[in-house]
Amino acid sequence: MKIAVMADIHSNHIALERCIAEAKYREAEEYIFLGDYLGELAYPERTLDLLQELKAEYPCTFIKGNKENYWIDHMAGKHSDWEWKSGTSGSGMLRYTFERLLPEQIQAFEEMPFTKRMKYDGMPDFVICHGSPFKVNESLREDYDYIDSLTQRLETELTICGHFHIQSQYIKNGKRIVNPGAVGVPLKSGGKTQFMMLYDNAGIWESEFITLEYDVDRAIREMDEEKLSEQAPAWYRVTKAVLLGKNVSQIAVLTKACELCEEEKGSVDWKCIPEKYWQMALNEYRI
Repeated sequence: MKIAVMADIHSNHIALERCIAEAKYREAEEYIFLGDYLGELAYPERTLDLLQELKAEYPCTFIKGNKENYWIDHMAGKHSDWEWKSGTSGSGMLRYTFERLLPEQIQAFEEMPFTKRMKYDGMPDFVICHGSPFKVNESLREDYDYIDSLTQRLETELTICGHFHIQSQYIKNGKRIVNPGAVGVPLKSGGKTQFMMLYDNAGIWESEFITLEYDVDRAIREMDEEKLSEQAPAWYRVTKAVLLGKNVSQIAVLTKACELCEEEKGSVDWKCIPEKYWQMALNEYRI
């Protein structure tokens, strides 16, 4: 059995196409996708088209991430227009992506589970999830202070997750946690795209991390074609920095912007942070 496992595409259809080509070269027999299909980059419809084409050719398992919940909640009227506004770094990319989705595509996201137990004849079960098996946006990063108690609750020896965009593997409390890295905006990858191959070997699941170069310049050109620097100014800049291999993350810059806003105003809503705090955060990270 050869399974390609991919996470966190974030609309980077150029990186996705590269990963799929490599998985086919490695004779992948099926595919697992761990959510966060869209967001950050241009032309989200191209990512969905690639996934539909692959689904018609190979067995595919899809689970949803926290990004999918944004589109689902917005279609249900849970976000007001002032919260999702073009030209704002907190929510401009959310609005850009949502406006390019069809209702039936969002419905397909809603029907996806956020975790699933995978069963194969003659092999131990394993669990896939975006964040954790308990919460879609709960990270399974090894260095988080709650990870010891969380791993004690895991039901299978192997859990494969996404969400934190860092290719990694560790064992805690006898449980193996594997993150294949991110296809779209991987962290600590030197600007390369990442996924994982999973193999059955004498009754044991073995993982192989894959890191690939791809046409980053084309991905950035497409962001410029769609004027994403106007849709979400600071978000565009930090995403571009990540694509180019800078050791920074969107969440780090967002967290700093929130801190700066809260210090001065006493409260903060991450979707509506004034742009001056984004700029101050970018300056601190020299972006």
